[in-house]
Amino acid sequence: MNDAEQRVVKKGDSIELEIESLAFGGKGVAKVDGLAIFVERTIPGQKVLARIVKKKKSFAEAYPLEYLKKAPNEIEAKCAAFGTCGGCRLQNLEYDDQLQEKTRQVRDLVQRVGGFADFDVPTALPSPSAFHYRNKMEFTFTPSPWRNHPDDEDEPLGLGQHIPGRFDKIVHIETCYLQKPIMNEIMNFVFAFAQEHGWEGYNNRTHAGWARNLVLRYGEHTDDIMVNLVTKTYEKEHMQIFKNAIMSKFPQISTLINSITSRLSDVAIGETEVFLHGPGSIKDRLGESEFEISASSFFQTNTRQAEVLYAEALKGTDLKGGEVVYDLYCGTGTIALFLAKQAKKVYGFELIASSVKNARRNAKAQGFENVEFILGDLKDVLSQNVDRIEPADVIVVDPPRAGLHQNVVDDILKVGPQKLVYVSCNPSTLARDLKLFCETDYELVSVQPVDMFPHTTHIETVAQMVKKA
Repeated sequence: MNDAEQRVVKKGDSIELEIESLAFGGKGVAKVDGLAIFVERTIPGQKVLARIVKKKKSFAEAYPLEYLKKAPNEIEAKCAAFGTCGGCRLQNLEYDDQLQEKTRQVRDLVQRVGGFADFDVPTALPSPSAFHYRNKMEFTFTPSPWRNHPDDEDEPLGLGQHIPGRFDKIVHIETCYLQKPIMNEIMNFVFAFAQEHGWEGYNNRTHAGWARNLVLRYGEHTDDIMVNLVTKTYEKEHMQIFKNAIMSKFPQISTLINSITSRLSDVAIGETEVFLHGPGSIKDRLGESEFEISASSFFQTNTRQAEVLYAEALKGTDLKGGEVVYDLYCGTGTIALFLAKQAKKVYGFELIASSVKNARRNAKAQGFENVEFILGDLKDVLSQNVDRIEPADVIVVDPPRAGLHQNVVDDILKVGPQKLVYVSCNPSTLARDLKLFCETDYELVSVQPVDMFPHTTHIETVAQMVKKA
């Protein structure tokens, strides 16, 4: 077919498409005369009738209208909210195929965006459990839960997950297969209690309503349970009634918290916290190290797979016992303490004060005297502290999804460690940052995807770099 005969794809067109692969972020990819079309809610092997909703020069985006043919490896999703909830977008794809698709995405981004042509990326390491693996889940209250069908009854309250791309739309969840069954029981109890006592869900548009979020944490190795109710104000009498009811039903709850926030944004972190029961934190282990985890602290959400992830990071550092290590974005010190047993000294850097507080407690409780935690924004505090602390032989970075700030990249290059290990939750920004390091001072040695989040579109990766001779 010549250029004149090629089909012109326009916005609003309805077109039959064969899905060939998954793009990073989970959209299916089809091609029409070389034009890549990204299709929501599809998996490789499906044939769909889709409507073009966006058309650019080099790509288009589409939404499925009808599924015409199943994929050969397509399975029935377990969750009733599948297709509406923004969580498990790949639950209808065999797990082995999920791993292959995620591996291909990392490989493509490293080679294409990072510029490492033909660089080998091995298959993603599978999670020990494909379901019930998350140790933390956040659910949102809403005064108007999403209705899947026009005939559904209007409900004055819902508790669930965001619909993809909609900050103001929540689909009600009764069973989440990513969390432990006991946490589903607690979630449903809280929702029933909220209905019975007339709680009004927070409205993100009008900012009316009182109940905002329910955050549940579970200690994989300790069975500790944290229940954190996020509300707009503190109502002492209401909370006393709630505490009595939930503790009577679930006496195994380790700590019960009421986090209060008046922020307009939908972030499940309190400006203040009231500990209704217990110490306000739970404990869990990674390897041989035990960690104290507060309501706002970061802790890897798949505990058993985090041990695999950190083992890969430890392998990348190749510690012999005499090295000084910087752990950037150290959170509650999980990686730092994982490395401390085989390092001379570990310095952890972290922005969140409660995480640093937990990290220091964790180090003290376990008798580590060769770990120091430094509070502050990395783009500022790394350069401010390098002259007063020992120079790094190894730097480990585990940044947020946005990757590394340019100031942090520049500061790492100035420190110039012999080894650099990058733990990433976003292969796109990982590839970008690898290019920044390796076009000047470093050589890429290995890239290993680790699947921390089965059935979702997310993938963690550990990359190892060494300084060029």
